[in-house]
Amino acid sequence: MLASAAAMPDLLALSFLISAAVACVAGMVRGFAGFGAAMIMTPVFSALHGPAVGIALCLLLEIAVALPLLPAVVRLVDWKRIGLLLLAAVACVPAGTFVLTLTEPEPMRWAISAIILAAVALLASGWRYPGRPRPAATLAAGGISGFLNGLSGMAGPPIAFYYLAGQETAAHVRANLTTYFVFVDLAAIAVFASRGLVGWNTGLQGLFLAPAVMLGGVLGERLFPLASERFYRRLALCLLVGVAVGSLML
Repeated sequence: MLASAAAMPDLLALSFLISAAVACVAGMVRGFAGFGAAMIMTPVFSALHGPAVGIALCLLLEIAVALPLLPAVVRLVDWKRIGLLLLAAVACVPAGTFVLTLTEPEPMRWAISAIILAAVALLASGWRYPGRPRPAATLAAGGISGFLNGLSGMAGPPIAFYYLAGQETAAHVRANLTTYFVFVDLAAIAVFASRGLVGWNTGLQGLFLAPAVMLGGVLGERLFPLASERFYRRLALCLLVGVAVGSLML
């Protein structure tokens, strides 16, 4: 009975065709870089379907695009560091949500964008921390990610900075980013579902858009081996700049 209440999406409607095209491009970015899909999908989906549906749809597609990518990257994942990052992130989400209730959103968006741009400038200068990061640094990165996720829904920039500032190869950076965001997206979907924000219509629409985002993900995965380390890092920095600028427009 519940399933029958879901409305079949109009596959020829302009809004659906735009969503499919955007999902494919976003999937390509995610498949190549390991992050950045939400930056592309969220503004467009929110404009087409409203913020609540748009963000939920984005989360569903972020999980869908990662599924074909995981088998090729899991062998490169440092699971101990991923675990520490997630532990700290989950613990600090409530703090971000609490601060959100006490502050005006506009100044916070400007502050977050400024911090992201400062981090990009630091990475662009060639700065890297030597050796492997200590557990304290890993917990700090995860905590900041969780805090920003609760504050603004932007869990990505601190983790991207954490990995890009290290000495690991682009393949390892991409593998860890891809895996981390799967768990973050699953947690976010669970929260959305508990609040009744993921309805049957949203799920059905996500099901029909999944082939587009998964196709993009596979294409991005095929393109990744063709790129140099320098190109990967430059693209990652451009994506972070896009996140900083895009956050001011939401």
